[in-house]
Amino acid sequence: MPWIAGILVVAADPSWRVVGEFKALAAAVVSNEPHGAASSTIEALLADMEGSTDPDEAGDGKSKEELFGVLEQCGVLIAARCNADEAKDLRTWVLRVARATAEARSEGGLLGIGGVCVSEDEQSALSRIDAAISVKG
Repeated sequence: MPWIAGILVVAADPSWRVVGEFKALAAAVVSNEPHGAASSTIEALLADMEGSTDPDEAGDGKSKEELFGVLEQCGVLIAARCNADEAKDLRTWVLRVARATAEARSEGGLLGIGGVCVSEDEQSALSRIDAAISVKG
């Protein structure tokens, strides 16, 4: 799920900086992973989500809209399977990964001057990701 969120941020404003954004995405997934009591429930939930999709086809040929739909389905699963603390931890993890991806490289400007940390398109994607994984119910 955090990978999908990061990919949606990268796709929102693609540029030649994509390598840096994918590096930030990978680092953020690992460094922000939930720990403690919530992690076992989250691991089981993620395993169920991953098990329901053929890994060779996950994301292949899916549009941004379809990927946002996948995140919305994840939000429903989170509401059904996690307690409030676990849901908050998982949601925070996904949002931190998405934000770290968006902030990996400045956008616009010339040679790093005059750019913004997060573009309007990336901010829009972050807002949609937040709404998609908000706990429903």
